[in-house]
Amino acid sequence: MNSLLQITSIVTNIEDPVVLENPNFLNTLYEHEFLQPQLLTNGCRLQEIYDLRLNVWEHSRKSDFVNRKLYPNGWYDHLDKSAFHWIVTSNQNKIIASARLNIFNSLEDFPYYLAVKDFLLPEIMPFAFFSRLVVHPHYRQNGLSRKLFMNRTSFCEERGISWSQVFINNPLIIQQFKKSGYKNVGQANVSYHPLADPHPVNVFVKEN
Repeated sequence: MNSLLQITSIVTNIEDPVVLENPNFLNTLYEHEFLQPQLLTNGCRLQEIYDLRLNVWEHSRKSDFVNRKLYPNGWYDHLDKSAFHWIVTSNQNKIIASARLNIFNSLEDFPYYLAVKDFLLPEIMPFAFFSRLVVHPHYRQNGLSRKLFMNRTSFCEERGISWSQVFINNPLIIQQFKKSGYKNVGQANVSYHPLADPHPVNVFVKEN
């Protein structure tokens, strides 16, 4: 069934005062009910993800290390090609949220190895690295960060990934990961671009 028809069927009376007083009611309902993450299968859409990351991060407190001067063609790095990407699309099929996951069979293969090698990390392999969570400002407060987290977590569990690692500074996202059992093992200084100064990140780890 078409998603718009599904939405309409949920509303028992289109003349309900809630609908009449709020012309955007159906759009809001769509956002809550049908904005679900999906694993990216079309690599041609990666550029949309890169552009979304840049557009959101350069207008945040993180603009010192993610901005159009450093990333004129969108924010991407070499991990994107080997990563699993989850996206959320609007009813216009535009990517409005995304997150990625990389699997490593050796800590030495991890690009931030030198920044975390002195922390107490599990030795068993492989491990997963959660990164590049981004949600368009107009679509926040819809639980998309949580949905993207759960999709990636389930993916790891289904494949027997031994443990997971994530860099976080956002207090709200930190609470989300803490509630799921992640522990802060220290603070590392990392740089996402060769021309950008290193900045501190909290390193969280969970054994699966």
